[in-house]
Amino acid sequence: MGELNTVNSVEEVSQPTRASLRSVKEDVLKEKVDRNSWGYVVGFGTIITFIAGIGHVNSFGLIYNDFINETKSTAKSLTSAHGVFAIMLAIGGIILNIIAKKYSLRTGGLIGAVLLCSGSFSTIFITNTNQLPITFGVFQGIGFGIMVPVCYSTLNYYFVRKRTTVMSICKAIQGVLLMWYPQLIKKIMSVYGFRETLFLLAGMSLHTFPGMLAMITDQKKPRNIIRTANDLENGKQCENEDLLLSKDNGDLKEDRNKSVMVLEKIRQKVVEILNFKILKDAVYCNICLGQSFVNFSDLTFFILQPMLLFQYGYDRTQVAMCISICAAADVGGRFALAIISSIFNINTRILFYLATLLTFLIRLLMLQITQFVWMATVTGALGVLRAWLHVASPLLVSNHVSHEDFPGAYAVYMLAAGTINVTFSPIIGLLKDVYQDYVPAFYALTLCCIPCLLFWPIEYVIKTK
Repeated sequence: MGELNTVNSVEEVSQPTRASLRSVKEDVLKEKVDRNSWGYVVGFGTIITFIAGIGHVNSFGLIYNDFINETKSTAKSLTSAHGVFAIMLAIGGIILNIIAKKYSLRTGGLIGAVLLCSGSFSTIFITNTNQLPITFGVFQGIGFGIMVPVCYSTLNYYFVRKRTTVMSICKAIQGVLLMWYPQLIKKIMSVYGFRETLFLLAGMSLHTFPGMLAMITDQKKPRNIIRTANDLENGKQCENEDLLLSKDNGDLKEDRNKSVMVLEKIRQKVVEILNFKILKDAVYCNICLGQSFVNFSDLTFFILQPMLLFQYGYDRTQVAMCISICAAADVGGRFALAIISSIFNINTRILFYLATLLTFLIRLLMLQITQFVWMATVTGALGVLRAWLHVASPLLVSNHVSHEDFPGAYAVYMLAAGTINVTFSPIIGLLKDVYQDYVPAFYALTLCCIPCLLFWPIEYVIKTK
């Protein structure tokens, strides 16, 4: 952006010759080559941020199972914490949009790192799981919600043609590292205990600071120049308005008009940030609804699965093995999909629907078996399907809306997903507490696939008529 602004200013002010413009463009290309070298550092920082920030989430059941039993806490608070975390991710993205208007993305990312680490260290001192919605849900949710857009925006700044390749490499490396995370958690828990494990995880979250420090761009100065020019222009207008109003301070009508203008500006700003106009698109709303329920079901299912396995009588080694198998299958599914998509043209919405249908059927099968070998096999199959769901999920929105509308449309989707998480997570936990059994809760999570499986075919039938 900085180079393009420089070129535009040269063209408007001095009207240079083609030769001078060519030299400017060559300088821009050289700078892009230099920036690409730092872009790989940004990619490494992104990997560090995701591992340190949410690497332990899939091992929640492994970490908190004994603590829940000892403190006689409820599963409802654990699921509620993840529901709050989901909606705080969206709020964190909105907060970043506000911060980025005055400060650099890296500054916003560092603020997010402070919030996430504060939540991580405060989790050490919890006395029951009822405090997790605050320490994990609010603080870590907002913090991570701020950092994720910083990582993706900075990667997009450094890479254009290689964007997909670099993103795939980052996700694959994350998957490989997360595959061994449950085994690491099991070892730490057995050697140090519960509180010490939380302390080590909190210390690991400090790695988000070097991750955010790597998010450097040279866009800050041009942005400030442009913004300062706008602020000067707007400042003059506000100054003139104040002078006019000062001549007649007793005019209530003008004060009322000013209040109306302020409210209208706020309304327009909210609509601009969240792009609420997209809600008029029925197909988009259908995509949002089905996708939100499926992703909520997927996240909560794998968070609670270790506790279901403990209920079946599995020991820590077997539970950690199942989690690792799922993570390995997830990584394998991503690589397999990358190879298949390079050969065949894949419709991401059909892929998401088929993965949801197979997930629905395999989960029903999983609830009928208890033997470790079969459970590990089914968990591996669910891991592959989970990879396909995660890869297709962000593409569903991007393939339906224009490039300009994508940020707002994705923010609305995140709000919808967070709302569904907050609403239904306590219900899932309540089912377990009422029946004193995780199986009814897992049946309810499986049924959350129904909105996608039911409404998407109805939409297809209506559109084809």
